[in-house]
Formats: sequence, C-alpha cells, structure tokens
Amino acid sequence: MDILTAVFLGIVQGITEFLPVSSSGHLVLFETLFGFDAESPEMLLFDLAAHVGTVAAVLIVFRKPLFRFLKHPASLGGDESDGPGASAGALSLTRLVLMIVAANVATAALVLPLKKLFTDARGSLFVVALMWAVTGTLLWLTDRKKTSPLDLASFGLKSAILVGLAQGVAVLPGISRSGATIGVAVLLGLQRNRAVEFSMLIGIPAILGATLMETVGHWQSVGADGAGIAAAVAGAVSAAVVGVGSLKLLLVVSKGAKLRYFGFYCYALAVGSMIYFLVA
Repeated sequence: MDILTAVFLGIVQGITEFLPVSSSGHLVLFETLFGFDAESPEMLLFDLAAHVGTVAAVLIVFRKPLFRFLKHPASLGGDESDGPGASAGALSLTRLVLMIVAANVATAALVLPLKKLFTDARGSLFVVALMWAVTGTLLWLTDRKKTSPLDLASFGLKSAILVGLAQGVAVLPGISRSGATIGVAVLLGLQRNRAVEFSMLIGIPAILGATLMETVGHWQSVGADGAGIAAAVAGAVSAAVVGVGSLKLLLVVSKGAKLRYFGFYCYALAVGSMIYFLVA
C-alpha cells in the first residue's frame, strides 16, 4: 500500500468511525475495490493503526470534559442544554465506570463466542449491504424518537448493558458502532448529546481492547512484515485528524435529530453494494 492510499483509507476511517455509516463496511468496500487482502499482515497492521488514530480523536475532542469529570465527577452527565460535558447532574465516577464496564462486558460476551461468524461476515459484500440497510433503518427510528429525557446520572445499568450489546452487534461490517450505540441509547431515553458521549466513552476500551487482541493474535505475521509501517502511521495520523472533525459534526447532527440523512446514505450504499455484488 502506498502512502497516498493509506492516507485516503485513514480519512475514510476517521470519517466513518464516528459518523453513523460503518467504518468496517467502508473498509471492506474499498478493500474489495482496491483488491487488498483484508487478512494480509499489511492490512491487519493498517486497520489496527487506523483504529488507534480514531481513539486519539475521541481523547482530543472530549479532553476538557474528561479532565473536568476526573476532578469533579458531577460535571458530566446532566441536562444536555448545558452543552457537551457540562452538567449539574449527580453522576459519580464509580457509577460511570460501572456503566462503561457493564457495557463492554456485554459487548465481549456477545462478540467472543461469535467471533468466527463476525470474521466471515467481513469477507462478504452481500452481508455488508444488508447490514447497511439495518443501520439506515435504526438511524431513521432514532430520529423518530421525540422525547429522550434521561441524563447519564439517570441511565441504568440494564440500559448500559443493552447499549453494550448493540456495540457488539456493530462488529458486523455495515452496522455502525456509533449509530448502533447512539440509536439504542436514545431509544432507551438517553438525551442525544449524552448518548454521543456515552457511545464514545464505551468505545475507547472496546476499540483498544479489540486492537490489543488482534495485535496479540497476529503478532508474528504483523511483526514479520515491516513494509507496511509507514502506511500504517500515515493512516493513523489521517484518521485522527479527520476523526476530530467528524466527531464534532456527529455532536451537532445528533442533537438536531438529523441522523436520518446518514440513514439515506446507508440505504444508497446498501443498494449500490448489492448491485456490485450481483454483477461483479
């Protein structure tokens, strides 16, 4: 992979990891179009690096709320009219950590037994097309939800577990992780901006955990091929830079209940991918 291609794919990752259109689905689509082998050491290294780049984007965008929360736990999780990360709600650090842990345990409990199924799905553009249609429908339903009164302090552990299960389902390419977690959280009554915050908070350990598992599982093959290191670094940097902008856009779009426009995009991708699958 040359540097320009790596930068392009990093940009795709940075945009689609946060905007609810499925980063994994886009990577499968472009890997198919470019003729890349998704299981090659170079592509595995690239995917891992790009995901680390998107985690960096989360930490950059939410750095002030996170620092403020560590000093004053009640500063995160209240009424969304106060803006991202500002709140008078009483959310303890212990409760937030429990919610994040519960969500990610639920994710792992769903993904680990079905890992082979999810891996096989990554190689099927037909499955990706179907899952894009599912994502589009979920985004449309999310916008139809008129009232979401709960702040993070009022969001229960059971609801956090359901959001974690949605994050697990999003391992399927074509299902957007941000779209699934934000959508389910809003449908369960969580305020839209808080749903974005919670989605990003549970996404950090999920993404880093998956990255660590993949690194350990493919350490010998990835470590044996140093040719893709420059491309991986370029992809990570471009994913981080573009990810900052797309995450800020997601906050605006979600608060304005305009996720359905990304749903229409997912429907278009589903139709286009299905046509390509049938005629290629």
